[in-house]
Amino acid sequence: MKFAIWAYPWSLVDEGVEQAARRLERIGIDEITLATNYHAVQTYHPRQPGRSTFFARASAYFQPDGEYGRLEPVPNERMGEDDWLAEIADGIADTSLALNSWTVGCHNSRLGMANRDFALENPFGDRLVFGLCPSKPAVHRYLTALVADLDARTPFERIELEQFDYFYGTGFGWHHQKIHVGLGDLGEFLFGLCFCDACRANAADAGIDVEQARLQCIETLDAIAAGELVSDIGVAAWLVHHPSVRSYVEIRCETLAEVFADLRRKVDADLGYYLPNLAPTDAWKYGADPDRLATTLDHHVALAYGSNRTEITDCVRTAQSLTDTPVHAGVLAGHPAIENRATLVDIVDGLANAGVKRVSFYNDGLLPERNLDWIEAATEPHR
Repeated sequence: MKFAIWAYPWSLVDEGVEQAARRLERIGIDEITLATNYHAVQTYHPRQPGRSTFFARASAYFQPDGEYGRLEPVPNERMGEDDWLAEIADGIADTSLALNSWTVGCHNSRLGMANRDFALENPFGDRLVFGLCPSKPAVHRYLTALVADLDARTPFERIELEQFDYFYGTGFGWHHQKIHVGLGDLGEFLFGLCFCDACRANAADAGIDVEQARLQCIETLDAIAAGELVSDIGVAAWLVHHPSVRSYVEIRCETLAEVFADLRRKVDADLGYYLPNLAPTDAWKYGADPDRLATTLDHHVALAYGSNRTEITDCVRTAQSLTDTPVHAGVLAGHPAIENRATLVDIVDGLANAGVKRVSFYNDGLLPERNLDWIEAATEPHR
C-alpha cells in the first residue's frame, strides 16, 4: 500500500525541504502531492514557526514557460523570482519520496476577474468569475498548456487534476458570499449552469433548444426564490422532467472528455482526477463521466473526507463501481472529519481491506503534530 500527503509549497520551503522530507519518510509517506497551481486561499499552520497563516490569490508555484495563449498562470507574489517547485524537486531528489503535482485548473478567480469573457456565465448572463469555462477554446488551451508545462519541467510520478471541470455543480464560490434564499442543491446547480457562447454553441450543434433550457433554469430559480417551488427537489429528479436542460447538461460530459483526451496526449506522468467528496455519483454535475474518462486517466481519487470506516469505504466502493480505472482514496486526517488516532487507524485498515492500493492524507502543513503521529500509526501496519 502506498501513502501520499498533500502539501503546500510555502509550508515545505519554510520548514526546509530536506527536513520536511525526512519527517515525512519517518511517518510512512511515500509521495508528496504538491500544490503547483492553486486557487485563492488563506491557510492556518499550527506547526510552522514564523508564519501561522498564508494568504494567496490564485497562483502558480513555478515559473511558467509554456505556449499558453491569452490565459497564463501567474506566479505567486510571495515566491517572487524563485521557483518553489524546482526547489522542492531538488530538495527531495535524494530521498525515497516521489513527487506529484496537485494542479487546480478552472477555479481561478485571478484569471476570471482579468478575463471575464472566459468565465462561466450563468442562465441570467452573469459572469461567475471564480471559474473558467472549459468549453472555451482558450481555456482548453490553457489547461493543456498548464499540464504540459508542469510535466516537461519535473519528473512527476503523477499529475492530479482538481477542478478541470465546471466547478462543483454550483454557482457559488466566492469569499463572503451573501445568500438569503434557500436555493438547495437544485437552485445552486441551475444558478451555476454555464450558458456562455461556447457552451450554447456545443449544445446547439447537438440539436438542443438552448433558449428553452436557459429559460427553464431561470423560471425554476425564480420560483424557488418566490417560495412557489420547494428547494429540496433532487437535481436528477428535476432533470427527468426538463429534457432540454438534461440534454444540455449531458453535452458537457462530451466536451470535458475531449479536454481530458488532449491532456492525455500532452503528458507522460500518470494522470488522476478528483471525484466529488463523499459523492462520486455526483461527478456528472461537474461535467465529468468517470467511465468515459477512464480511457484517458490512470486513476481517480475518491475524496472521502468522512468520519468513520464505513462511510469512507462505501464512498470508495461506489467510485469503483463507476469506472474501470483504479480508484485511490483521499482522507482528511484531522478536524472536522477525524478527531483521534483510533479512528484514522481504523479507516486506513478498512481501505486496505477494500483493496485500495494508495491513500492520500490531507494536508501536511495544516495538521497539528499529534495528527502526524496518527498518520504514522495508521501507515505502520501497511508499509
